[in-house]
Order: sequence, then structure tokens, then C-alpha cells
Amino acid sequence: MRRILVTGAAGFVGGHVLPLLAAAGDRVAGIGRGPAPRLPEGVTYETVDLLDEAALRGFVDRFRPTEILHLAGLASVADSASGPGQTWRVNVNGLMNLVAAVEAVPGCTFFDVSSGEVYGSAFLSGNALTEAAEPLPRNTYARSKWVGEQLLRDLLPRIGVKLVVLRPFNHIGPGQDERFVVASFAGQIARIEAGLVPPCLEVGNLSSYRDFLDVADVAQAYADLIGQSDALRDGSVFNISSGVPRTIASVLEDLRARARVPFEIRIAPERVRPTEIPVAAGDAGLLRAMTGWRPRIAWDAAVNRVLDDARARLGGVYTSQA
Repeated sequence: MRRILVTGAAGFVGGHVLPLLAAAGDRVAGIGRGPAPRLPEGVTYETVDLLDEAALRGFVDRFRPTEILHLAGLASVADSASGPGQTWRVNVNGLMNLVAAVEAVPGCTFFDVSSGEVYGSAFLSGNALTEAAEPLPRNTYARSKWVGEQLLRDLLPRIGVKLVVLRPFNHIGPGQDERFVVASFAGQIARIEAGLVPPCLEVGNLSSYRDFLDVADVAQAYADLIGQSDALRDGSVFNISSGVPRTIASVLEDLRARARVPFEIRIAPERVRPTEIPVAAGDAGLLRAMTGWRPRIAWDAAVNRVLDDARARLGGVYTSQA
């Protein structure tokens, strides 16, 4: 039986991946800075901050994982721009502490959740990138993730721990907070529908193309790879992506078509990112070849799930009309 440790288990993706791991019959434990989320049967959780070295070492030594899915970290590009120091502390110092704790469990496999953001300027080719593309990160968040990958490549071989790097692209779904663009649009629409704000939705740059997946498909990719951990080569890298870039404008129109009331759109200067990459998409061919994974959630269903979740958070009961 595998003993799987999930860091950042109380976060957006954690809530979707824990049930999948538990359903496979493995022993699963989550840690995070927040209070315990709603847990599947058989999953345990402790509040442990990665910056608390002693608590982290103690937990890893007690649980002795055979696999680690490292989800914890600051994930917002916008937040990293306004608070770069905290991004580096959490994403790199926290990772260093986790590596030190993992010295107690040589032979385990470390699944590092990095990001498709690390490719950065490589996206200027205009193509859906494979893992062979050289990362050229362009912002603090992406640089912290790329440095984390390099740190693990240096340190894990010394302690006998196998590394697998996961590079998910944009993912959406129930539970995502409004620092992220699709959740922001859905939240604004829900408040407009409820009459809580004027019928005006604020946006940033709508012309960029991005590669979106439903979070359920991302969580399934993680679970599939963990299920194949014994067969994975040390140092493997896997993109988790749809390969189908969509404009932010088209995503907004898909949400607008489902809105119950009309609204205007206003470009808010504070939402416009400088040096925006025009097109960012990934090729997940290696992941498909290894596990047979393919996205299963249709785009229309993914959009409905996001908007239904935003409405439900306001306390109303809604159903999709799409």
C-alpha cells in the first residue's frame, strides 16, 4: 500500500485530488496551513506550515510517505508581482524545508507540482510547447517554480529520492478563488445576477490565448502518475495541458452567454498585466503515452461548474441553463 503525503491539501487542487487518491486504496495524509478541509473517508490531515521546520520533520518522520505530491505554495502570478519576497519564502524556503524532512524517507518519489508558467518567453514561438522547450520564466512566480525544479534536481539524488516534475497549465473549477481570471469573471457575474453590484464586469487583457483544463482533469493526471510511480524515470517532466488555447475574450463570452442578466464590460487598468504572452499552450503527449490520460470534462461543462460554484457561494440554489 502506498503512503501518499499531499502538501497544500486544504487548497483548491487538494480538495479534488484527495478523493481520487483515497479511492485507489492507498493511505493518504494531507498537510496545509489552513484548517482541515472536508476529507474523504480514510484520509487524515494535520495543520503544518512548510516554514515550520520542526513540525514538518516530525510529521514526515511519523507518516513516512512512499510518495509526496507537493501542491503547497503561492500560486498567483498577480500576488507574486506585488509581494515577491513572500513568494520566494514560501515557494523556495518551504521547499528546502520539505527536502530536509524527506531525508528521513529515502526511496520515496517526490512529485513536484511546478507550472506551465516556467516556459515564459518560450511561448513566443506560438506553438504548443513540449517538455523539451527551454524554460524562460518571465515573472516572480514562474522564476520561483523554475528555481524549485533546479533545487530538487540538485538535492534529491543525494538523499535517494526520485523526482517527477509536473507542469500544469491553467486550470479552473469549483473552489478556485477570484485571484484567477475565470473565477473572477464568474464571481462578478454571480454578484451582478444577485443585484449586489452594478451590472458592470471588470476585466484585464482579453486578447491573450491560454490553455485551460477543468481541475478534475488535472487532479486525475496527478493520480494517474502517482499510480505509475514505480515505472516513472527519475527526473521525468510532464506537461498537464489541453493543447487547445482559448482567448480570454472567448471564455468571457461563454460565461456571458450563461448569465441571467445583461452587463457591461469595463477594462480596469489594474487588471492588465504588463508584458503579456500572446499565446501559452502545452503539449501533453508524454503524459498520454505514459498513462493514457486525456481531458474528460467538456469545456461547456467546465464553464457551467465554475459559474454554478460562484452562484452557490452566494447562498442561492442555481442550476445550469446551458
